[in-house]
Amino acid sequence: RRSIVTFAAALREAMPFTVSVRDRCMYSHTLRFGDGAPFRTGMTAIVDASFQGEKLGPDSVLIDITLAQSTLKAVLATYDHQDLDALSPRFDGANTTVEVVAHAIHREMVKALTPHAAKFGSVTRLEITVNESDVARASYFEDKPNGIF
Repeated sequence: RRSIVTFAAALREAMPFTVSVRDRCMYSHTLRFGDGAPFRTGMTAIVDASFQGEKLGPDSVLIDITLAQSTLKAVLATYDHQDLDALSPRFDGANTTVEVVAHAIHREMVKALTPHAAKFGSVTRLEITVNESDVARASYFEDKPNGIF
């Protein structure tokens, strides 16, 4: 029994962990690059949210995977079948590249999960990856040694 308790305590304290969830949404938007003509496009974005940290929380989890999944689903529901050009003030004239969308999703995930932070381990990195196809993706992440939430 003592070795199990010692192992569990060591596990909660010393190892890097990653918890990832995935969902998708479809949206349309206008892109502008340099002096070229703006063009409308649409996509099915497959979005990964990866939480990393070295210390597990009181229930030996970095983050409740069900909460992470439902939060990502709720955030993406606000994008699904929407025209990003019309989502004010979220984008307000920004060129809605996958990088910009990844950053926006990151902000919304942090805002939605912060009230639940007492249940988490020490999440020191959150990375949002927006996959625009099977060969192209962009990410936004923040590393905060004292915790994201």
